[in-house]
Amino acid sequence: MTDVVVLAGGAKPSELTKEQQVQNKAFIKIHGRSMLSYVLAALKQVESIGRIAVVGPKDLLAAEALGDEVTLVEEGKNIVENMERGFMALQPEKHFLVCSSDVPFLTPEAVEELLQSCSGQKDFYYPIVSRQDNEMRFPGVKRTYVKLKEGEYTGGNLFIVSPRCLQTMLPRLEEIFAMRKSPLRLVSVFGIVFIIKFFTHRLSIAELEARFEELFGLSGQAIISRFPEIGTDVDKLSDLRLAEHLLAPR
Repeated sequence: MTDVVVLAGGAKPSELTKEQQVQNKAFIKIHGRSMLSYVLAALKQVESIGRIAVVGPKDLLAAEALGDEVTLVEEGKNIVENMERGFMALQPEKHFLVCSSDVPFLTPEAVEELLQSCSGQKDFYYPIVSRQDNEMRFPGVKRTYVKLKEGEYTGGNLFIVSPRCLQTMLPRLEEIFAMRKSPLRLVSVFGIVFIIKFFTHRLSIAELEARFEELFGLSGQAIISRFPEIGTDVDKLSDLRLAEHLLAPR
């Protein structure tokens, strides 16, 4: 069984939170349900999912009635501290899943495929979705894409990590998360050769994985997911309108 830490902590005010007057995106309502509830509904349907901890404003989480099987954890001052608090609440002994709370399109099938794609031999597993697959499922939705040798990809909103990996990476995670939506800044961490290859679209997934291990002393693997639902979050008003359309009760 794989434990899960769901990040539902605070963030800077946005057009979404201002429109609905909520504290953070986890509580944005789509047809009367919070985005967080959509994410949890998908996770709870995955047979191989074990314990679930949700990190956020505990009083507001309690009002959501998320179920007795969900552990509520009070948020910290930033995303890295929230991740650490979720980890400490569950103290998983093996690889666990970290998931954002703003991916209401998430499906049990997408999560199950990701879990099955992870052999457990690597420290860190990160799903990526091709531009072609993403635009076929969500036409017109703007995402940040990275052009690699194998094609154009956007990153997922969940990943699998070993306890050792998390503890080793925590000091640098805040820096990495701050750069995650800027491909150039992110690639700059990996060195000048990578920057050149990035601009000429000759950078490969295998090279990124190898450099990741050199920098952090940890093994990582990119998982190409065929489920765009993993890579599309609700970040703008246009995303919310799309979600209201696609998630309308049938």
